[in-house]
Amino acid sequence: MGGVQPTFNLQFRLENAYAWIYHSNEFVSPTMKKKIKSVILNENWNRLAYHYLSQAVVLLDIDESYYLVKSAFEAYKKNKEHDTFTLQFVALTAVNYLNCCYHQRLSKEYALLAIDFLKILPIDPVIGFYRIIGTYYEAIFNHEDKTRNMIIEILKKSDYYTLIQDTVEQN
Repeated sequence: MGGVQPTFNLQFRLENAYAWIYHSNEFVSPTMKKKIKSVILNENWNRLAYHYLSQAVVLLDIDESYYLVKSAFEAYKKNKEHDTFTLQFVALTAVNYLNCCYHQRLSKEYALLAIDFLKILPIDPVIGFYRIIGTYYEAIFNHEDKTRNMIIEILKKSDYYTLIQDTVEQN
C-alpha cells in the first residue's frame, strides 16, 4: 500500500478484528473511537446502525458502549415494526456487549442492560441462539454454575462451543 492511507472501512475492520481477538480496545486509536461514535450517533437506529454497533461495541470504552447500546435498545423498543434482520442485529448487539462486559470483568449492573433487553424480545427462532447465549451470560454474572454448565454441554454437543470458549475459565 506504500504511503496510501487505508480507507476508514478497512481501518475499522482491522482494528475491530484485533479488538475482538484480544478482547480489548487498548490499541484502538482515539481518532477511530471518535469516528465510530460520530458514525453511530449520526445514524437513525435502523438495521445497518444496529449491525454496525454490534461490531463496534468492542472498540469503544465501556461507558460509551453502555450509552450507545442503551440508546439502541430504547430506539428498538419505541419502533413497533421490525424485520427479521433488524431483530437479529439488535440481539447480536446485546450478546456482543455481554461478551465485552465479561472480558472487562464489569459488575452485573452493566450486563443487566443486555440481559433484560434480550428477555423482552419476541420468541422467534431466528434469535433463539442469542437468547440462549444471553442466558449463559446471565448464569455467569449470577454465579449459577448449573445453568452455565448445562448450556456449555449443549453448545459442545451442537458444535457451537467455540463461540463461547473464550468465556469458559479453565480450572
